[in-house]
Amino acid sequence: MSEEVEAKKWYTSKTLWLNVVGIGLVVAKYFGLIGDADIPAEYAIGGVVGFVINMILRLVTKKKITK
Repeated sequence: MSEEVEAKKWYTSKTLWLNVVGIGLVVAKYFGLIGDADIPAEYAIGGVVGFVINMILRLVTKKKITK
């Protein structure tokens, strides 16, 4: 059973852009650019690593999710 997956450019992925925004918010919060900078470094690093892993998985995933 072979399904054809429609290709698109990486920069049209809403998931990747959401992750980029998430990374930006974590970094901005860590450096005190938005709100208080009271988050520990390990939480900030964990957040960024999570977003980066999500981005990598999104780039290498070729199958659609079905019900």
